[in-house]
Amino acid sequence: MSLAIVSQNLDPIRTPSLPQMVADKIVEAIGDRRILSGQRIFELELAEQLAISRVPVREALRVLQSQGLLRSLPRRGVHVIDLDQRWAMEIYDTRTALETVAAQRAAQNIRRAPQAAAGLDSALAAIGTAARRQDRAEINRADLAFHTELYALSDSPLLQTLWAAMTRHVLIMFGLTTYQRIDFDILIEEHRRLRRVLEEGSPGDIGVEVATHIILPHGSRELAAESWNGQSPSAARESLPIS
Repeated sequence: MSLAIVSQNLDPIRTPSLPQMVADKIVEAIGDRRILSGQRIFELELAEQLAISRVPVREALRVLQSQGLLRSLPRRGVHVIDLDQRWAMEIYDTRTALETVAAQRAAQNIRRAPQAAAGLDSALAAIGTAARRQDRAEINRADLAFHTELYALSDSPLLQTLWAAMTRHVLIMFGLTTYQRIDFDILIEEHRRLRRVLEEGSPGDIGVEVATHIILPHGSRELAAESWNGQSPSAARESLPIS
């Protein structure tokens, strides 16, 4: 077999662009409170901390502004949005609405082709592995991967696009809610229960489970928004390392 034929059968290697990697670094730092709600972001400081030029940092900040995580204020620079109760409730409401439809569609596809759930099971195993290591950042990434796979199983390009637009908001929420948490058994069981209902539950059961999954352990969206424990803008410091 010639090299030309072999090369045609290989998929190209895809890696995130540098600006996207910088954006992910900033999001992770917001999620674990190295960068705080309302804090000003300094382009030059980030570039120095990450040992890169200012160009990819500038592009990353633009990306995060377009996704609603940063805001630019005249003569005051770029700031993290206020991660307050209103923001938290919007996340809960939007996720519940989108994910209910996605999960119901995913359940239909899983029941037609059970092997399609292999990616979901892999993500669930990754959550367990990260939990045993007490690696909060990896737990949050695995949790996000689980829900991203659920949207993929919905086989809806629209739902996947809407989910992709809010994943960084959700990852920050995951980071803020797992901050200093030491017992992840409940988190693992929540995902196992959601996985089971996709195979066995009615559309109504799935809707209830999705809402419960997103709000637990707070009991209601209002209590969740009040108790998710985000930092107030007044607590923000002017600079924190993110490298």
